[in-house]
Amino acid sequence: MSRFSVAEASLWGDQFVQFLQDTGREQTSLRETLRTIYNQEFRGRTDAKTPKFSCILYALKTTQQVQVRGEVVKFKVKRRVVVADQYRRPRTNAQTSVSTSASGQQLSSTPQMPQIYAKQWAELIRGKHGIEIVSDYDQDNGNIRFPVVPSEPRTVTVLVQNCGAEVVTLQRFQPRQQSQELSFTDEQGAMQGQSLLLHPGGVYPIQVRCLTTCNGHFSAVLFFEFTKEPDDPFSISRYVAAIAESQLAKDLGPSAPFQPYEASLQRLVTVITEDGIPPASSLKNQLEREIPLGTYQYPKSLKDTILLGPNSSASSSWAAMRSLLEAPLQAENYHQKFQLLLHLEEIQMEVDIRRYDMQDVTMVQDRALLVLDVPGVAENRPSLLRGDHLFAHLSSKRDQSPLVRYKGYVHSVELEKVSLGFSSKLQKMFVNNLKFDVTFTFSRLPLQVQHRAAVLAMRCGLSSLLFPSASCHKSLFPGPFQPRWFNRKLETNEEQCRAVTHIVTGMSRPAPYLIFGPPGTGKTVTMVEAIKQVWTCFKDARILACAPSNSATDLLCQCLIKDIAPQNIYRLIASSRSYREVPADIMPCCNWDDEQSSYVYPSKEHLRHYRIIITTLVTAGRLVSANFPPGFFSHVFIDECGHAVEPESVVAIAGLLAPMDQETNPNGGQLVLAGDPKQLGPVLTSPLAIQHGLGTSLLERLMLHNPLYKKSSGGYDPQFITKLLWNYRSHEAILRIPNELFYDNELKVCKSDGLDIRNLYCTWEELPKKGFPIIFHGVCGEDQREAKSPSFFNTAEIEVVVHYLKKLLQSQGKGSCPTVSPKEIGIISPYRKQVEKIRKAITSLDPDLQKLPDISRLKVGSVEEFQGQERHVILISTVRSCSTYLQFDQTFRLGFLKNPKRLNVAITRAKALLIVVGNPAVLSKDHHWHRFLRYCKEEGGYTGYPYEDESTAEDRIADDLHVLQLNV
Repeated sequence: MSRFSVAEASLWGDQFVQFLQDTGREQTSLRETLRTIYNQEFRGRTDAKTPKFSCILYALKTTQQVQVRGEVVKFKVKRRVVVADQYRRPRTNAQTSVSTSASGQQLSSTPQMPQIYAKQWAELIRGKHGIEIVSDYDQDNGNIRFPVVPSEPRTVTVLVQNCGAEVVTLQRFQPRQQSQELSFTDEQGAMQGQSLLLHPGGVYPIQVRCLTTCNGHFSAVLFFEFTKEPDDPFSISRYVAAIAESQLAKDLGPSAPFQPYEASLQRLVTVITEDGIPPASSLKNQLEREIPLGTYQYPKSLKDTILLGPNSSASSSWAAMRSLLEAPLQAENYHQKFQLLLHLEEIQMEVDIRRYDMQDVTMVQDRALLVLDVPGVAENRPSLLRGDHLFAHLSSKRDQSPLVRYKGYVHSVELEKVSLGFSSKLQKMFVNNLKFDVTFTFSRLPLQVQHRAAVLAMRCGLSSLLFPSASCHKSLFPGPFQPRWFNRKLETNEEQCRAVTHIVTGMSRPAPYLIFGPPGTGKTVTMVEAIKQVWTCFKDARILACAPSNSATDLLCQCLIKDIAPQNIYRLIASSRSYREVPADIMPCCNWDDEQSSYVYPSKEHLRHYRIIITTLVTAGRLVSANFPPGFFSHVFIDECGHAVEPESVVAIAGLLAPMDQETNPNGGQLVLAGDPKQLGPVLTSPLAIQHGLGTSLLERLMLHNPLYKKSSGGYDPQFITKLLWNYRSHEAILRIPNELFYDNELKVCKSDGLDIRNLYCTWEELPKKGFPIIFHGVCGEDQREAKSPSFFNTAEIEVVVHYLKKLLQSQGKGSCPTVSPKEIGIISPYRKQVEKIRKAITSLDPDLQKLPDISRLKVGSVEEFQGQERHVILISTVRSCSTYLQFDQTFRLGFLKNPKRLNVAITRAKALLIVVGNPAVLSKDHHWHRFLRYCKEEGGYTGYPYEDESTAEDRIADDLHVLQLNV
């Protein structure tokens, strides 16, 4: 008799039917052929137990999804969307799983438990031969967790009980990887190797004592080794943790036990979609559309190839895909390779967007709209803009077929509240507390314009721009360039002057000119000065200035209108952006029309009146569609180019800038790129796309692979690239390690003429060492997760962050603490859940911080959210206290470890004071963090939890593995 019910077997049958569709074999009808496919291909795709082919065939027949006539099987096919995850995840059976406690932390905590222990943990914690290990603080998965109070010693008892009927010998008891705050004693010396007999009913106590001076998570792994004749020796283990935490940490603890993410095993259902009500158009479009924008859908066969993997029947397709991915990028394969990379990115985006889907949520009615709370939408997790849409269906109907889903259009987004326009049918049936399942989507427009850019690049003859080999040595400027500087500070900065001069003369053409701007060196200032000089020197010049984000593009506009009248500048903004987000000072030159209360896309003829057009890279696609005449734009400037994927940068080039050619276009256009390849690049999801170059910006590719931009013994060739060297932002101590690790020790701190804010905190009383404005506060915390969120948080670190924040804000203006407003402080963490918990602590839980004026202006966010910004004070919470997940972080590009660019950006946001809170034992495993930790200790900036050098800890773990003979 099968152990699978008909319903369970039917679900597996659904998956097999979908597998046949995905692999183009839905027409296969011979029973034996289907049996072979099921046994040899389908069952090998999962580690889970699956029913036999005959079982699923019977279930599908019973549920009337197939007809079986002799050896012929006919499927009644239904369609549904399938996602193809490019991350090859590890097996999840008992042999490779790692236990987690009820609070969501991994059993391997601080100090680190070797991975071999975790793999055997389920067997190690099991009682054997009547022996049980118990305490008053037992939890699931072999955990013993007890609370402690700093500076108050606490002792608990762990009992070894013989509940069996025969004598057992306790040979040895050993605590391993124990925190220094824990100590263990036993009366008869089992810890020293003195064996003792445990008679039936006997109990042997072990005393566990904890004394700590600070809050945190202090742990050890206990190993008990026994013998019982004539059986083999055996072992039992426990994980002991003493937890010292404040009320704040308790309030911020897990809201629910962590549930690992599982891709839903959805049944095939017929879907009926009720269209919603889009927002009223706020766009008056007069801009021509002469060059079409295709849909550029990925081929279904590509998803099939990813689904099946390299060892399947589609291995030839996989090999062809890998061949193109691994081929060097060149003009001949430019659009093919980038289109493949963009397809891979979109396929993974389809997977990742499912993580934001919500079940059993409610909405509230606001006149003709329904308002949905979407946590994370303010940080674009998920991204929702005006005009986007999502789908919702009644939770109570989720298992019904046909399933009616309602398409809701985004009308507005205010913080985490999204106003949606649904059909009148849903509006009429809506009642309070009605529960919905919500499915999110993403806009394909950015992908579409990037595909088109990749295709247009070679058609428009951009090989000399994208793969430059030389300069034509032709100057655009007659005679020597003797500028009248708009920004007089540039006069004393040799590198900035040199960059502007080479840009104006155009001597790099047709090759792009690169401004390599490390943090705080004024790359945007340099680019703005170059634009102003071009505008002044060439009366027929038309300039397109772009950046990947609205904020960076707005900044360009704000800097330019200081010296150039608004009637010469046009800031073209996408209609999806709320006009309330547009800075007031650029309103006079943007495309918002107050009279019509709408955005306007003016005609080409109208835009000819403006010599400078400013827009984001994606919105520049509108200009491409308009098909401006060749040579219309003489210069294209792209700021923050390192943040954009290459096809995104090419959107602003292909079809808009005609490159120089000595014979056909001697006065051809100039391309200028500014950025820093040592800082964070574009945010991507596809591991295949990242691995094969999509994560490398145009600026970084040129610097890595093109000889014109390579650094020689004499430095960079100033005809093509300038590296800015003078840092105007950070205190010398803050800059030192990034300078050493990322910038060849070439950066120099520019001294200030007047009051230097970089020295404001050098005498602050909280500094471990006066004159050194860096604090590394070591915390022995605990990695935790909650509910269905895969993101980590660490309440012990939040306690320390809040402590310093209160010292800064409540003591300002007193003694050695300077006056600082919340907007001048930034808190950075690489994990979304830690960001969320810190915000909650500041705005909801701590009464002293809540009542401070302007506390809402204090920014807490990820490293990516702070790139391009600066603050007087930066606090960093690194979160990680468990090394077991470090490979997980590296695979999914999370956290600080193995991501030096993230470390670089986080540190260099600080101007006057840097406070880092983290676990030194974990961070020191990374080369870059180890250097930073050593620097802090050498300079006297380290405080908090003491730690031993990484090598000592590794040696201790190696000794444990050698000494312990685990008998499970």
